[in-house]
Amino acid sequence: MPGQYDDSMKKLVDANPQDFVSMVLGVGEFLLALPTELKLVHIYADALLKVIVNEMLMLLHLEFQSDHDERKQQRLHEYNTFASRQYDDLPVCSCVIHLRKRSDIPASPFIRILPTGEEFIRFHYKSIELWNWNADELLRSGWVGLFPLVPLTQGGKEHKVVQKIIGGLLDAGKTDLLVLVNAFASLAFEDESEADQEWLERTFAMLNDTLRNTRAYQKILNEGREKGREEGLEKGREEALHQQRQTLLDIILERFPSLVRSMKKHIEAIEDPTLLSRLIVKMSTVKTAKEAKQLLLTVSGDNEQN
Repeated sequence: MPGQYDDSMKKLVDANPQDFVSMVLGVGEFLLALPTELKLVHIYADALLKVIVNEMLMLLHLEFQSDHDERKQQRLHEYNTFASRQYDDLPVCSCVIHLRKRSDIPASPFIRILPTGEEFIRFHYKSIELWNWNADELLRSGWVGLFPLVPLTQGGKEHKVVQKIIGGLLDAGKTDLLVLVNAFASLAFEDESEADQEWLERTFAMLNDTLRNTRAYQKILNEGREKGREEGLEKGREEALHQQRQTLLDIILERFPSLVRSMKKHIEAIEDPTLLSRLIVKMSTVKTAKEAKQLLLTVSGDNEQN
């Protein structure tokens, strides 16, 4: 899958690994997220989880795919073998989660045949095609950690469904996943009408106002006020600005890593929390590094004039 989504996928799995165990295996209890670098050849899986099923240990290996990859099956087989060897020869279940609808997805198992006609590899793996999953069923599943993927499912681009996703995450206190909802919704809406894309942008632009009215936001705000009384309002304001700037840098690092170094000084110069909040939302929706750079330069220029 494209590099811009790699960190998003890792964060998504890290936030609720048990939900992915339930999604792929149907049974089992998540135990531990393991390092994804397979040291034998220095390759990286998208996610590698230690799981217990029927009182026995196993590994769950996840790969996310959005575009065609001719060597995906072969790499899956390599990752599976290396992961098992590195972690005490535990059995490994590999699964590809396909984000975009394609007609050329190879079916499991991966088979290799010798010139003699003899089969020498038969590797079975799981394949999940998100567009075949029903949005409402996934929302009813209770797997809150998977909600950011719902826009990529069948019916997931309906406006009311996107609103349900946002509402479900707010109710569950998973506001940290809203940025990922925005990112995957933007991916899902790429081929939709301009009106639909504008609606999506407005929805997330208005989300800041929604968050301000939530109990969780008010709790944070009250804690911040109390901390301000104890330590000084200015220090509390600077800490909040620092957190906003860091969130914006994290989004840029995740989507457009080449821009981080050159744009960091512009971001650190912004003192307006409202402006930073707007940038956080906007930066989650722009599609190219060029658009992201132009947005930052325009906003930072306006900020300096003010």
